[in-house]
Parts: sequence; C-alpha cells; structure tokens
Amino acid sequence: MARLEAATRTLRALDYEHGGGACVSAVLAQLTTGRRLLGDAVSPDVAARLRLALADLHNLAGWISFDLGRAESAQAHFRAALDLADAADNQSLAANVRYRLGRVHLHHGRLDEALHEFDASAHVAGAAGSELELAIVDANRAWAHAKQGDAVRAERFLAAAHDGFAAADPEAAPDWARFFTAADLTGMTGTVHASLAEAGDVRHVEQAVPALLEAIEGYGESMARSRAFGTIELAVSSLLAGEVDAGVEAGHDAVRQATPIRSVRTVDRMRPLRQAANARPDHEGARELVRRVEAFSAGSG
Repeated sequence: MARLEAATRTLRALDYEHGGGACVSAVLAQLTTGRRLLGDAVSPDVAARLRLALADLHNLAGWISFDLGRAESAQAHFRAALDLADAADNQSLAANVRYRLGRVHLHHGRLDEALHEFDASAHVAGAAGSELELAIVDANRAWAHAKQGDAVRAERFLAAAHDGFAAADPEAAPDWARFFTAADLTGMTGTVHASLAEAGDVRHVEQAVPALLEAIEGYGESMARSRAFGTIELAVSSLLAGEVDAGVEAGHDAVRQATPIRSVRTVDRMRPLRQAANARPDHEGARELVRRVEAFSAGSG
C-alpha cells in the first residue's frame, strides 16, 4: 500500500512536468493493482487506507484523462474518486475532486457547470476547514467569472483566494493540493486578469502581465506545463495590449516550452494565441507566430 501511495506521488510529478501522456499507462496499471489490493484487504483499517489511496489515484487518472482530451474518461475517474473519498470520509479530497470536475467544464466553456462544481467544492472545503482547498477553488471561481466578463465577482473571489492562501499552511497540505504554491496563486492572478482582458476590458492587461511574469519566473522545471500555460497567457495579453513584438516573443517561447509536453490541453490553450496573433496581419512576426502555432497544433494532434 505504501508503494501505491508513493507511485501516485511520483506519477503526479511526472504529469506536472511532462504532461498526462507521459504517465497515463502507468497510472492505469496502478489502478488495477490498487483494486486488487482492496479486494484482498484483511482489516477495516487497511481497507480504509486503500480506499483513500485509490480515490487519490482515480483523481490523478481523471486529471490525466482531462489533460489528454478524454473528457468522458475524466468524468468517470472523478466520479469513482468522489465515491471512494466519501467512503473514506475525506472531505479535503472530495473538495479537490469537485474542483477538478469544475476545471473540465471551465476548459470546455461550460462556465455555469464549472461554477456549480466550484461552489460544491467550496462548500465541502469550508466544512472540512481546509483553507488551502478553499483558496484553490476561490481562485478558479474568479477565473470562471473572469471568462464571463464579470470583473466584480472575479476580483472578489481572487481577493478571497489570496486571503485563504495567507491563512493556509501549504507545507501541511495533502499530496493532491500541494501543487498550489505562491507561484500558482500568482499565475492564477495573472490568468484571471488576462481572461478579463480577453473578455473585452483590455485595461486588465496592466495587472495580468506583471503577475504572469512573476509566476513564470517562480515555476521550476517540475511545473513545466504550468509555466507553458502562463507564457501563453502572457503572449495573448501582450498582443491584446498592442505590444506586438513582446507578444510574438512570448508566443514563440510558449510554443518552445509546450513542444516536449505530452498534453492535449497545451494545443487547446494555443487557440487564443493563434487568434490574437492572427489579428495582427500587418506584423511579419505575428504572421510567423500563427504559422508556428498551427504547425505545433497539427504535430500534436
């Protein structure tokens, strides 16, 4: 069982650095092993620990499936994770699963459904007294409202996320929430303002760019995918603000960073970059960036 828990930690780290395609087969193999162990459990205590370990592994499998564009598989794994987390009476993990379900909806533009899951996550996290989980979901509620163009709600939830993170102890966080560091919160801050800019209020670029630059610098090699996403947002924000040279430079950097990552989400997240660069047809560098993004997307499909 300890090996199963350790394997989940290792595979989660691989996903963050190299994308879901780097570890999906290994995660599914570990799930098979875990299910077999649960069937052989000889005591209630062992069974309870195994249920929690399997819930975390299904949560990871759902996230990896989402990263690879397998929405139905992601939903199935997240539902299994919820059932096991409830059986293990672990509200922190249940809150995290619901947050990740919300992220699937958010990615596909189903913002009302995303907010429904985020609200459910916040309710569970609040009941569990988990400041970090609440900070995670508040940051994502801010993102969903930003995509709707609602700056008032977006900024309110973003402020709540900062307050929650300040009150939390990230070092004591469970494995499934430990990714949310100060750099990640700063990255979400930049992403929220970038989304408000994309929704029509370009003034938010002034807040998006410095936050994104700080986050990109703060991400280590182990968070390569997050750094690539942040660089994409930086490029889009710069292009929207009319800083075309800076946007093109960041855009090429984003493609370079994303190329070795085995993630369908990186392709999806390039679409706004292509659109923003395509809106600058008189700029030779922007035209070249469009061609490079298209080549990247075709090669990753």
